[in-house]
Amino acid sequence: MALDGWQPTKLIDADAEAGSFRVHRDAYRSDEVFEREKALIFNKCWLYLGHQTELKKKGDFFARRVGGRDIIFNLDKNGKVGAHYNTCTHRASKICREHSGNARTFTCPYHGWVFNSEGQLSSQNAKTGYKEGINDDGHLNLKAVERLEEYRGFWFVNFNPKAISLYDYLDDGRDAIDALMDQTEAQQVILSGEHTYSINANYKLLCENSYDGYHLFPVHASYFDYLRDQMAGTPAADLIDATIADYSSNGAVRGLGNGHAILDSYVPTGRPVAQWLPSMGASVKPEIEAKYARLVERFGEERANYIATTQKNLVIFPNLVINDILSVTVRVIEPEAKDRIRVTAWAMGPTDESEELRAMRLDNFVSFLGPAGFGSPDDIEMLEICQTAAAHTPVEWSEISKGFGPAEDHCKVTGAPDDEVQMQAYWTMWDRVMSGEVTLEVE
Repeated sequence: MALDGWQPTKLIDADAEAGSFRVHRDAYRSDEVFEREKALIFNKCWLYLGHQTELKKKGDFFARRVGGRDIIFNLDKNGKVGAHYNTCTHRASKICREHSGNARTFTCPYHGWVFNSEGQLSSQNAKTGYKEGINDDGHLNLKAVERLEEYRGFWFVNFNPKAISLYDYLDDGRDAIDALMDQTEAQQVILSGEHTYSINANYKLLCENSYDGYHLFPVHASYFDYLRDQMAGTPAADLIDATIADYSSNGAVRGLGNGHAILDSYVPTGRPVAQWLPSMGASVKPEIEAKYARLVERFGEERANYIATTQKNLVIFPNLVINDILSVTVRVIEPEAKDRIRVTAWAMGPTDESEELRAMRLDNFVSFLGPAGFGSPDDIEMLEICQTAAAHTPVEWSEISKGFGPAEDHCKVTGAPDDEVQMQAYWTMWDRVMSGEVTLEVE
């Protein structure tokens, strides 16, 4: 589909004086928009590939789809992280067909070409027919992804060699990642296993949902009933209703630059990092309180309180979500079509927590944001009925105006936890990239 010269319908209509921020629904349902997104957003933004702690030993690898491209993420024999396109340089076959494993070499299943862990061609499985030195310039080695960089163990790729650095791209999102990684003096690691599931909806609907405090109580009422039952008969029995009453005045949504944004909120679920509630049981109270005391020693009361007690839902533009809530979920939203996404989610936790807290963390990971938990099925239903209605009704605009008003830069704004300024920040950046106003390239 040709993109040169394409003039889309105006997709963002923002009138700060009138307090109106609207998104045209073609942004969710148009094939042309989706093709342009692939060219301008997923070809030029930094995209999450994986975490350092997934690669435990030399030779460990994962085959992943990132931004519509097949990539091998591995630790080579020298202990260096690599990212290569998962295609043989001979006749295009995918060379790595396993989801993950450990290998000294990768062998193409079609004609037997062999590549070492650094991506170099080591054998063409033939004694004759090739001129000596045909690969002296390395053009038959696996092609490395154009850019590969990391921040605090989170590895990202970028298909644009001229892209700004990952450090600059993350902008104020770095602070939210720091708050997660600083929970422990040991190491935050990706825990074994993953959730992978599909949703019949546009990827941006899940991005919006992931830090939407406005939908929390209407959509997840059954979860709050469950929490009430858990806390019944304890000193925290009235905590849920008090939280609902005060929700809009505790916490914030914040734009972090370059389309990234976060929801900081206070929901009384307890947090293994350092927020104990009676429903968690008395046996883990000393460990959690000791964790909090150590955070205060390291960072001071204000920062420790933010790290320990604030639930943080972070979206890194365009499709990485880190839910640092009752457990930690790292979630990638991979668009497969304008109305279909594949979601992959991993649990993260510190290496220095007790078995009891680790079990609690994993239970929380499964029971709320897992595909069969309290939260995700409710959200998936909402996203799919939004997508269906957007595609099958003539209504053109979605109103995403809660908290909208004049600002110097709508990519860096703050609102109440049930406002929508975080989505306005995302869509503002989306519009700037899609229109060519922002290239995310080094000048």
